[in-house]
Amino acid sequence: MEKISPEKILQYMQDNGMVNVEDVLSQIETMKNQEILNQHPYAISQGSNKRWYTYLPDISKPNGRRQIAKSSKEKVEKEVIQYYRQREKEETQKKLCLKELYICWMHWRKENGTDAKTIQENQNEWKRFLENHPLSNKNVVDLEMSDIESFFLDITVNHSITYKRMTNVKSLLNGVFKHAVRLKLIEHSPMTELDYKQFRIRCKPTNPPKKNYTEEERRKIITYLDNKTDIYSFSIQLAFFLCLRIGEIISLKKEDVDFQLNRIYIRRSCRRRQEMNDDLTFGKRYLDIEERIKGNQREGFRFIPLTPQAQKLLKKILELYPEGEYLFMRYGKPILADTFNRHLKQVCKELEIEYRSSHQIRFTMATMFYDGGIKVNELSNFLGHSDTKTTFHYIRQQQATEKTANLMKDILDV
Repeated sequence: MEKISPEKILQYMQDNGMVNVEDVLSQIETMKNQEILNQHPYAISQGSNKRWYTYLPDISKPNGRRQIAKSSKEKVEKEVIQYYRQREKEETQKKLCLKELYICWMHWRKENGTDAKTIQENQNEWKRFLENHPLSNKNVVDLEMSDIESFFLDITVNHSITYKRMTNVKSLLNGVFKHAVRLKLIEHSPMTELDYKQFRIRCKPTNPPKKNYTEEERRKIITYLDNKTDIYSFSIQLAFFLCLRIGEIISLKKEDVDFQLNRIYIRRSCRRRQEMNDDLTFGKRYLDIEERIKGNQREGFRFIPLTPQAQKLLKKILELYPEGEYLFMRYGKPILADTFNRHLKQVCKELEIEYRSSHQIRFTMATMFYDGGIKVNELSNFLGHSDTKTTFHYIRQQQATEKTANLMKDILDV
């Protein structure tokens, strides 16, 4: 006769509304504990000193076992149960394939507060490169450096991905194997043994960086919007006077403007959030304005000087839109980044200018400030960067200027 598992009993009872679920779960737990005690190969007995004794397997001991002693039988049974449950857990973990470890890692990250956006980005890489790859079905404890190397050779064949995409996959696997070390499935990650330089030349060239808005295009946009009084026109204009992230622009409050010191303070940012469900799907997106800046570094909290034009613009905004907590609001709520970009796109279309997103405005302003003579370390402060290396990424020279060309002639002509 087929043995019916406790789980099936529970399901049957739930389906038929027979008992309280918590009571059944407690009964199942008791049944499992009793089964462990029944299979325990050593007797649990009381000594002449009234203490209770038994043995637990231990291969490090001469007889392959170690004695435990407790003041009561219940305490001995509890330790026996804990021992076998831990051993069962460890044995189960040793059989984990990479796909199962990945799921464990994702849940661990959710429990420890990893941002859902980051988790979702990792999940996208997993689905694209690993979910259907043979590597995902191999036992973690059996994986070696050569298996990882073969995987990276597969995904970079025929220059099929960019180096940046490959490093994203590398970061994903680093996290998964670090979790394996955390669980003591393996002593060290096979990722550390691999030479990744060999894969770089196998990747396709990175797409050229997007162009900035030119000074002429910036001027055209600001002039075109100068007579418009809708909140989106104001927000686009102000973006071309600062060097903020779009999440920082839409999070600006009226209290952040200081006309006396001619500066605007950056104190918060808007983040798009999603919650991960237990089945690794994601709930509905929502926006959250919080008192933190991207990267969570102290350099993110900063101020930017206001030019006379920016001051004039801000005074006009406050005069026409005195209600509400935030500078840029619509229907009682801060405006959205997507809507900002839709309006920017429409403006570019009307001016016959190539559309570039709000993020490219930030690149544009960083480059203009740098070309205008602002030092990199000061520019880093404006951008909210903790490292000037990041700042240099934002400086994009469109083309050699006439001044640079003349300098080259002076240097090279003999």
